[in-house]
Amino acid sequence: MTTPTHYLDFAATTPLRPVAREAWLKAQHDLTATPGNPSSLHAGGRAARRMLDDAREQIADLLGVNLHEVLFTSGATESDALAVAGTARAVRAVNPARSVVAVSALEHDAVAHQREVLEPAGFTWQVLPSSAQGITFIGELDAAHLSEHLAVVSVCTVCSEVGTIQPVAQLADMFGAAGNDPVRAARGQRPIIHTDAAQAFSCLPISMDTLGADLLSIGGHKVGAPVGTGILVARRGIPLTTDRPGGGHERGIRSGTPDVAGSVALAAAMVECASERDQMHRHCSQMRREILDHLPEGVSATVGDAPTVPSIIHLSMPTAHPEVVLMAMDRAGVMVSAGSACHAGVTRPSEVVTAMGRSEREALGVLRVCVSTSTTLDDVRALCQALPDALSQAQAMDGFDERGHVVKEDR
Repeated sequence: MTTPTHYLDFAATTPLRPVAREAWLKAQHDLTATPGNPSSLHAGGRAARRMLDDAREQIADLLGVNLHEVLFTSGATESDALAVAGTARAVRAVNPARSVVAVSALEHDAVAHQREVLEPAGFTWQVLPSSAQGITFIGELDAAHLSEHLAVVSVCTVCSEVGTIQPVAQLADMFGAAGNDPVRAARGQRPIIHTDAAQAFSCLPISMDTLGADLLSIGGHKVGAPVGTGILVARRGIPLTTDRPGGGHERGIRSGTPDVAGSVALAAAMVECASERDQMHRHCSQMRREILDHLPEGVSATVGDAPTVPSIIHLSMPTAHPEVVLMAMDRAGVMVSAGSACHAGVTRPSEVVTAMGRSEREALGVLRVCVSTSTTLDDVRALCQALPDALSQAQAMDGFDERGHVVKEDR
């Protein structure tokens, strides 16, 4: 008999929304009936351009920006790279004194790994510390000796691992970005504020005005759109360059023939996603309470009472073998993820949890559970029933390395 499956990993990816699938199919049907590149002047090209601009306008309305400030990309990873690296180069070109890039310690790899590109290019990379509850400390950025050298500050709206809501609006206020002053930005007189909002859009009523950011990234597959779609919202006047010049598409920042059908599907998904936020918040809060009320002994919420989105429940467990928990849960039909990354069979401590001041062992024993509007009580009960045995199996491995050898503790 096939084991029922319970998907609780919505922060990793979400299923394609029916409304997005239908929008994609209709767009492909229309493009097949009347082919056209959006850059072409003939009837087919103009029709494709209208489809693309309609999608752009829908997204712009959701985020409170001009339609020309919405750039289509292949996802949040590309958007983050364009925003952080592209803006850093552009700001330094205008004001050479601004050569510091500051990011929170809680960022997704798409932001964190821009360090590998920017440090060799002569930028100074600064990581902002986190509180024990997973909230980024931004106060030190206000120091005069640092603020005048900042090119870009990137802080996620919601930490994708532990789910904490970050002080992006306060950050924007600190540097005057909230007033959307493109003149000072264009002259390199203030740092540019970027936020990765991939995990925030489905739960929080975000807009560029409420956040005050200059740049914002969202990946399509996190909101029920096709994989390979995404946006970068870039306020007009914000310095932004690209290392991949081409045909001048998307304001010359992201050249290449745009994915018209994918963009149409993304807009449809985002519109529906935004309309469901209240329902999402209520339902996920209920599922979250059910999970936290039925945790086995020794397992607790990693971030305690910190402000979080209800959809991400990050758990700390008394074990150094989260991969055993994951495999046992998977055999029970429950799909969740570990906050730590497993590479080539070696489990590594979560960098995010380590940044919160936990020990390496504590940063190993973590589990991320992510719920959505489709999550049922049966899903949650399956998780709560499977977790005690999965944890017992993992604890049986504690004290042994990956080859089964006894680990001798240092005295």
